[in-house]
Amino acid sequence: MSTARSVRAARATFAARAKRRANVARPVRRRLAGHFGLAVICFASLVPISATARADETNAEQAAREIQAAREQANAAAEAYFRAESDLEVLEDDLISLELESDRLQASVDLLRRDVESVAVARFVSSGVTGIPLLTGIQAPQDQVQAEVFVDVLTNTGSEILDRYAVAQKKLVVNEIELSEHERDIEAQKIVFSRLQSQAEDEVVRLRKIEEGRLDDEAVQRALASQLAEERADLEEQARREAEAAARAIPDPGAELPAPTTAIEPPPTTRGGASDGTDGADAGVGPNIDLTPVETTESTWAVRTNKGASGGTSGGRTGTGGTGSNPRPVDTGAGYIDAIVCPMPGSAYGDTWGAPRSGGRKHEGVDMIAPRGVPIYAVASGLATFKFNTLGGNAVSLVGDNGTRYYYGHLDSYEGFSRPVLQGEIIGYNGDTGNAQFSTPHLHFEIHPGGGLAVNPYASVRIAGC
Repeated sequence: MSTARSVRAARATFAARAKRRANVARPVRRRLAGHFGLAVICFASLVPISATARADETNAEQAAREIQAAREQANAAAEAYFRAESDLEVLEDDLISLELESDRLQASVDLLRRDVESVAVARFVSSGVTGIPLLTGIQAPQDQVQAEVFVDVLTNTGSEILDRYAVAQKKLVVNEIELSEHERDIEAQKIVFSRLQSQAEDEVVRLRKIEEGRLDDEAVQRALASQLAEERADLEEQARREAEAAARAIPDPGAELPAPTTAIEPPPTTRGGASDGTDGADAGVGPNIDLTPVETTESTWAVRTNKGASGGTSGGRTGTGGTGSNPRPVDTGAGYIDAIVCPMPGSAYGDTWGAPRSGGRKHEGVDMIAPRGVPIYAVASGLATFKFNTLGGNAVSLVGDNGTRYYYGHLDSYEGFSRPVLQGEIIGYNGDTGNAQFSTPHLHFEIHPGGGLAVNPYASVRIAGC
């Protein structure tokens, strides 16, 4: 009996302990289930947020790609237009040369004709007959005698003059044929020029519509900045490889290696400038001009607005402005890259460095197309001087605090007065003054490192986010 009671007591004790464990575990399981449910809810709530963020980033990258594609297309149209303009200028210059040559040949023919007439008269008078045969048909009663005299002129002292006369006449005829063909070429080129001009202007309008609103999105700005950073990194890597190649090519290991960055020299003592490859030629023409912006008519290419550009003090479509936010200038085989902001956001441009211009000049800048009145910005901090000159019209010479001089040409009007400016500050508005009055409104922009000779500004403008 004692053994049976002991077994029953043990079983009762075990059952009581199991019941207590179950009572303790039940709230624990409830708490665990609650925590697990909360985790599931939290995880479920986090997934849409992450997906949304990624979707936003993808949309920004897509927008950046579309903007960049529109810029490339607009730039290609602008480059084709400016090359057509250059070809037209060369044809018109050649036409002027042909017209001058035609005048010279005509004068020579006229002079030789008088010499022929003088010889003919002298020979005819000495023959004792009347009448003067001047290279014409036989008409007078004494035609036979006159013809014999004229033949004597041909076979004796007048033969050399007549030979020269015949050669000059032939040259004149050839020149007139070439002149006529050239005039037809010019008319055909004018048609091409007009078509490409319309295409370039349309592409700029399209670009500005695509950029409108999107450039205010910080995610799009980051995506565009990332694209520009990659492009600049590639160019800097190219500069490094070029420096290493130059070092290996130097026979004397103690010789100084060329640095990949361009040295900055002191700024020039004079300020001002001209345009289109003749920088400084018209410096000092006319006094400083201090003009406020002029109102323009409401048309696609005469509206003083900057929709689609960043505006404010950024001066660029993706840049942030400020003198300390940009890397140092780099000089590579792909071109000189300066630390600037975009001089005119919402514009289209092409690499037309060195292209021929009228008067035998070479293009020493980059031409940027935009509607009339679009704001133009100081690409660097420095002293901006407003002056008018024959080629550049309303022009600005900006001597940067970095020692580099920047030249702007063809402005419609100025913003304020000649003064010290900050990077990204508005200094004027796009136009077509100077020798650009028969072209589409555009900015002619030059870069002079150290205040010296101009360098190709194309790469700098591109990296600036224009």
